[in-house]
Amino acid sequence: MKMSHALTAAGATAVLSFGATAAYAHPGPSGVPFKSAGTGTETSLSVSDCQNIGTHDCTVESTGTAISSHMGTGPYVSDLTVHWATAYTNGAGGYCARADGTGTITAANGDTLTQSDSGTVCEVGATGTHVPHTFNGTFTNTGGTGRFATASGSGTVTGGDDGYGNSNYQETGTISY
Repeated sequence: MKMSHALTAAGATAVLSFGATAAYAHPGPSGVPFKSAGTGTETSLSVSDCQNIGTHDCTVESTGTAISSHMGTGPYVSDLTVHWATAYTNGAGGYCARADGTGTITAANGDTLTQSDSGTVCEVGATGTHVPHTFNGTFTNTGGTGRFATASGSGTVTGGDDGYGNSNYQETGTISY
C-alpha cells in the first residue's frame, strides 16, 4: 500500500509559522557582562543658579558617543536631575547631593537600550564657577527597542563633567536580552 505524503498549503503554512515563531521567541543572552563608556557634551536644562532657588532640582542633559558591549559604537543621551535640597558637604568647601535620571544608548544597528540611573553627584573641591562634578551610582536596564526590547540587568556607573560642558561616563554590570 502506497501512502501519500502530500503537504497541503495550510499544513505548510502551519509548519513555516511554527518555525518562524520558535526562532523569534528564542531568548538572547542572560546575565552576561556589559560595559559601556562614552564622552560628550553636557547642557543644563534648568534655570541658572537652580541649586539655590525654588525646588533645588537641577537637570543636565549629556549627549555623545558610546562604545558598548553587545552594541558597538553609537550615540547616547542621558538626563540627570541633581536634588540639591539633599546636599551635604563634600569636605572640601563644596557639596554632594542625590541624583537620578534616565538614558538611552543606541546600538550600531539602531536598536536602543534604555536605562535608569541613581547615585550621588559631588562638586570636585569648593563651590564656584566652572567646578567639575563627579557621579557615582548604579544603572538598571529597563528595556529598549529591537533586540533590547526586554533588556534587564544592572551595575555600577561613574562619570562626571569638567565644569566647561564636557562629560563622560563608564558603566560595568550585566545585561539580559
